Amino acid sequence: MTVSGDGAGGELQVSVRWRGPAAVLTVGGEIDLVTAPELDEAVGGVLDGGPGVLVVDLREVDFLSSSGLQVLAGAHGKLDTGALRVVSTSTITTRPFTSTGLDEWIKLFPSVDQALAGVAGTGG
Repeated sequence: MTVSGDGAGGELQVSVRWRGPAAVLTVGGEIDLVTAPELDEAVGGVLDGGPGVLVVDLREVDFLSSSGLQVLAGAHGKLDTGALRVVSTSTITTRPFTSTGLDEWIKLFPSVDQALAGVAGTGG
């Protein structure tokens, strides 16, 4: 699945690939009030597939608003504890998690492989 939108707030690219029981959602562009519903739709589609773990790779995201955090917090609530993992290497995406305390519930990782470490059947 690949979603690419061009709203007034910018463009969002989303793709998903499966690694065993884990889904890796790669996101690029801006996550704002306009594009957050597209992200929510993509996340919902992945969750419908019943992943054991969902890794959201935000390394190509240029802007992350509170609307994007709400989408990820909602996904966290639908998964088992620790099953939502976020990949972030930039303060653009890390700071919103740490400043809101959301990183206490959703763990941040520097790479997809590290996010998948210990997940059986993923090669991680």
